[in-house]
Amino acid sequence: MTKKELFTSRQGAEQAASALLDWYDRVRRPFPWRETTDPYKIWISEVMLQQTQTSRAADYYLRWTGLFPTAEALARAPEEDVLKAWEGLGYYGRARNLRAAAKVIADTLGRKLPESYEELLALPGVGPYTAGAVASIAFGLPVPAVDANGKRVFSRLLDLGCPVDRSAGEGAVREAFSLMLPRDRPGDFNQAVMELGATLCVPRSPKCGECPLSGVCRARERGTALLRPVFSRREKGETAEGRMLVLLRDGKVYLRKRPSRGLWAGFEEFPWEAPPAEPLLPHALSRTEGADFGLIRCSFTRWRITLRVVIVPVPDGLEENAPGGRWAGGDELASLPLPAGSARVRKMLFRAGLIACLSRTPKAGAE
Repeated sequence: MTKKELFTSRQGAEQAASALLDWYDRVRRPFPWRETTDPYKIWISEVMLQQTQTSRAADYYLRWTGLFPTAEALARAPEEDVLKAWEGLGYYGRARNLRAAAKVIADTLGRKLPESYEELLALPGVGPYTAGAVASIAFGLPVPAVDANGKRVFSRLLDLGCPVDRSAGEGAVREAFSLMLPRDRPGDFNQAVMELGATLCVPRSPKCGECPLSGVCRARERGTALLRPVFSRREKGETAEGRMLVLLRDGKVYLRKRPSRGLWAGFEEFPWEAPPAEPLLPHALSRTEGADFGLIRCSFTRWRITLRVVIVPVPDGLEENAPGGRWAGGDELASLPLPAGSARVRKMLFRAGLIACLSRTPKAGAE
């Protein structure tokens, strides 16, 4: 089979797919979501694996499916419990969308995930990749599931010189992907492409000599593997500095509640701002002096923010209640879902013994 035949004939594509599946059958990693046929659990795993390393997602997957074993259980769970179970995976909108979709499944779809790509795509938070992955893996439908790994693999197979995050590049990748997709094992093929991109066809040091598709890879032949995939020019990330206040009073800390929309909507957190404004809080608490407690770094969207954490013991005589927030003790603080920066500071507080927690030691979060 020549490189030209791979993308111009069904026979060539089938031979390449067969080679990839043979390799996958030998080397596939034993993740827990690969041992189930439950569409709900497959859906949960695919959402978790977005923006999360597989090794880390495995523990969260097992805990999550223990707490919420069905879509109905997830739909009926309080949002705070769902967010707490998600803490550490970041991008909390994914957890909220999972719960919202579970409500649709439980209330209007007979408590079962829909079995068509189009119906899956209509669920809250489900995009083309997730719908394709669930449709192919859980229901055996011949639908591509093209993630970042898939774009990298096929941009190298094609030696694609146009950006894969633009319509022309995305279309070329999807067309080649669809041509190779076998009708009898679409789910395994989608997972094989992901496995190849995660283990051999990696961004910086591709292991071309071990790749089952190296003989038909145009980028390998032309020496351009490290130049693929091509992305459109992205805006440079912004940086900022600020401060975060940890207000302490009688063994409690002050938490403010974020707005119901936008970044970390509805979460409680330690007050912070970048760049710092005066006053940070609209009351006397923000004007008390404090001590440095270290630096934390937070990343979200295109921002990279460094926050100076300041410990502020609140003396008697200052208002205990403040608008937009409340005081929480150690045990309650440990149980709350917090944004990543506040979660890291919480862990620092417990380790330093500044707050007592009798029940458990919380984990730090992630963006």
